[in-house]
Amino acid sequence: MGEDGERFVAPLDARDPRFAGSGERPPPGPRRLVESAGPGSSQLSPRVRVLRVLIPAVFLGAIVVVVAVFAAGLDTGDGQQVIGDAAAVRALVDERPRRACYLGAQPCTWLTVVDGEVLALAASGPLGEESGRQGVGWCPGSGGYGSNATGSRFDAAGNVVRGPAPRGLDRYRVVTDPEERLVVDFFSLTTGDQVARDPDLIPPTGPDCAQIPFDREPLLSP
Repeated sequence: MGEDGERFVAPLDARDPRFAGSGERPPPGPRRLVESAGPGSSQLSPRVRVLRVLIPAVFLGAIVVVVAVFAAGLDTGDGQQVIGDAAAVRALVDERPRRACYLGAQPCTWLTVVDGEVLALAASGPLGEESGRQGVGWCPGSGGYGSNATGSRFDAAGNVVRGPAPRGLDRYRVVTDPEERLVVDFFSLTTGDQVARDPDLIPPTGPDCAQIPFDREPLLSP
């Protein structure tokens, strides 16, 4: 309170006559208060307008790219792998089994000829330890297959000779396309027979391998 009993009021602005020492008269007519936009560029600035459109566009574009890459990674193809000319492949695997892999990776198969028929035996056994590139190998001595990880042994047609494998090697479908090319369908699988249902085994061509050698022969590829 002042000496004359007046109440001091906080000035509204520097030109308010109640602000001591302003020396200015208020403009005629009512004053209009304008809301401040604050520091920085005005939202009406062309640069701000461009950024308000560009930033969301870049963000959405990044999301589209990530989704496209993720979808491409999930695309496993149709499972069809062309191995090569059917007659040439048959002649090659008639000498000894050869490996072929889907899209150059996994899964892989042993291509062989049994009783005049080309078979595509899975290169991974029924047990988890019998999987991967070295899961089931070919034994040149016996002419059969086996896993060093478990000791399982299979004959030339993939039937169980000795466990612990509970069933024979799975088989992929083999077809010849209209262009006379041998095609392995890695998405069409026939489960190997259980041990109790195994047919007559194919006799070995020689002694069994105590240790299945790692096959360093080149893979069959298109």
